[in-house]
Amino acid sequence: MIGIAVRDVVHYRRETVGVVAQVAVGIALFVIALSFVAAIGQNADRLLFGTVGAPWLVQPATRDDVLSVDAHEMSDIAAAVGATSVHSRLDLSANLESPSASPDRPASASVTLVGADLAAERTLAENFGLPPEPLGADRIVLTDTVARQLGVASGDVLVISIGAARLTYTVDAVVTASTPSFTLESWVLVDRESLARKLFGDADRANELLIDAPQTSTVRSEIDAATAGLGCATTLSLWSDTMWSSLMLGPAIWGVVLVAASTFAFLIICIGLTSLVYSALLARVADIAVLKTAGARSSALGRMYLTEVVAQYVIGYVVGGILAAVLLAGANAVGFTSTDQAFTFVVGATTLSFAPTWWAFLAPLGIGFVLTVAVLWFPIRSLCRYPVLDLLEIR
Repeated sequence: MIGIAVRDVVHYRRETVGVVAQVAVGIALFVIALSFVAAIGQNADRLLFGTVGAPWLVQPATRDDVLSVDAHEMSDIAAAVGATSVHSRLDLSANLESPSASPDRPASASVTLVGADLAAERTLAENFGLPPEPLGADRIVLTDTVARQLGVASGDVLVISIGAARLTYTVDAVVTASTPSFTLESWVLVDRESLARKLFGDADRANELLIDAPQTSTVRSEIDAATAGLGCATTLSLWSDTMWSSLMLGPAIWGVVLVAASTFAFLIICIGLTSLVYSALLARVADIAVLKTAGARSSALGRMYLTEVVAQYVIGYVVGGILAAVLLAGANAVGFTSTDQAFTFVVGATTLSFAPTWWAFLAPLGIGFVLTVAVLWFPIRSLCRYPVLDLLEIR
């Protein structure tokens, strides 16, 4: 019976092509959609390097404390926990004033003052289009949002108020983040060491330590031990535990939408496929009658036609998988870049890398196979149990 099923697949070429085409298109669309979801997940961290910059974040236990950590200590921490990098920052709420503000502009604005070492944080510098070198001691970099709000430009003098401290800076540059986020819009950048000296009289002071290390419980324990002697009590959290995890809302929403839409579309294709196969089966009742006359049992006929459906589905799956792989490889070769505003929020204005995992291919195989066999098994078995004369009447 299996041999007859295989010959039927070859003989009824039009039906086979229709079934294979539907399955291939459904599989390809499903894999591509899930691969895009995976690409969102792979690129979502690009939204975070401007804020968190690493999976692990060490902060003082209280807002009034600051850490004391020099380059040697950061190197020791990196070696102890197997971190790719360790960076320190000063992240402070401040008030930015423009002494030369025009009457139609506000005289001040609330900003996030970030003291960073751009020479060490090359990704952060790249995002803002800045050279990876230290900022001048009295130089400040504004985002375009803050600059427009105050109506200032490069070369203007500004005053930063942090509690009782008032610091004077000259605008070095007005920048636009290549990977934008709402958090970055209120940022102003200064050199961390210079800011630490002005506020605390110590260039090693910081209130954030960013550690790029694996996200495991073992690493958490190692970081806790390595940061125990930084001068004050600290808290350790993954970026997903902090307020910045809200930046993942966009990717999460797109991921849910794409998975739901692709799954629904694939289910519709599978249901349409069962209708096509059953219609083709009704057109072959004469063949069933002849085989039953020749002594074929109803159960054997049912298995034969179900084997034929499975063979067509497997062929379609292989064709669809190859088609999806070719399309994704082509997209990677071309270097597809997200520039649409909605997708920029999700993955940043960045080149997407599509790397589908095994479940992107196996999920549609399981869904389609189970649905197709479950829907077709009962009508196929029922039709194959008809008496020969009834089958001829149906014809």
